[in-house]
Amino acid sequence: MFRLALTLITALTILSGCALDKEDEVRAQLSEWVELGDTYFFDSSSTCTAAVFHTENPRISSLLKPVRSVETGLKQLAAGQPVVFKVGGKSPNALVEAIMSRDLPHGISVLNSGLAGVNCMSELVKSIYHQAIMNPSSRMAFIPEGDGIMIVDAQAKAVIYVRGNG
Repeated sequence: MFRLALTLITALTILSGCALDKEDEVRAQLSEWVELGDTYFFDSSSTCTAAVFHTENPRISSLLKPVRSVETGLKQLAAGQPVVFKVGGKSPNALVEAIMSRDLPHGISVLNSGLAGVNCMSELVKSIYHQAIMNPSSRMAFIPEGDGIMIVDAQAKAVIYVRGNG
């Protein structure tokens, strides 16, 4: 019985130290949609991931379906498809509020991903992230597989990725 308990504790300790994501895997996923430059910041723990990449070209590929309304975006999310919101005049923060008012479960999922990622950020990265999510010209994409959020801030020439473990 003691061995079983010791083995279980050891396994839990090892698993709790594992990172959610690896930088090269996040980079590979996001590179399908945005041209990434150097990594400015990357941190991943067992509970969160936060990354900031430089981009000279903040254009989002058409491989990531753009939607022009929250309702259309919610339909794509319900189908498990990644989506980039291009709702004129709305910052990513305002979009999350709109999603929550229309569909609380999806809204909470998006909000949780965005908030959990903050736990892996330095103070400077938190400031960059806050500016990006409040900027109406930034674009937010939600990636249902893994509940990740990508923010593309053309003014800062940055691609920010955040997610939590659920």
